[in-house]
Amino acid sequence: MLDLESITKYVGAGSAVLALLGGGYKTADEFGLFSRDILTWDPEHFSVSDGPSNGTFKVVVAREKHRDDCSVEGFALEVKDSGYIVHDAKPSIPKFSGPASDKVEMFAFTITIDKPYDVAKGKATLLAHIEYKCPEGIVYINYPSHQNLEFMIE
Repeated sequence: MLDLESITKYVGAGSAVLALLGGGYKTADEFGLFSRDILTWDPEHFSVSDGPSNGTFKVVVAREKHRDDCSVEGFALEVKDSGYIVHDAKPSIPKFSGPASDKVEMFAFTITIDKPYDVAKGKATLLAHIEYKCPEGIVYINYPSHQNLEFMIE
């Protein structure tokens, strides 16, 4: 039969184990041992307008942002033309941010191609590279490979 002293020892041992597990999880999380996505893209809502190579293209992207502890440090865009040549592009915004949410957030901006007369006409693809500074270090995220990032250059 258990007496009060035995019960107290078991409760203390159980509490110590729970505290150790909780502390171990927090420490592992701080060192980035548990991967947490910054965001999830929703490419079904992406679009890029068609137009001439020397024009302005409207871009709409959609994401669900999961974390608020990472800041955007860099945002670079490129256009891969129909000849598979990659060209630098400039966005109308240098970088973007917003709060974490469980909802899909859509936002738009425009781009221009740096050297428009070097671009082959036809189907092109928008590429993006975003650099985040997170507690676990620098994380790079690219736009997904999706047909909604394809557009026509006239």
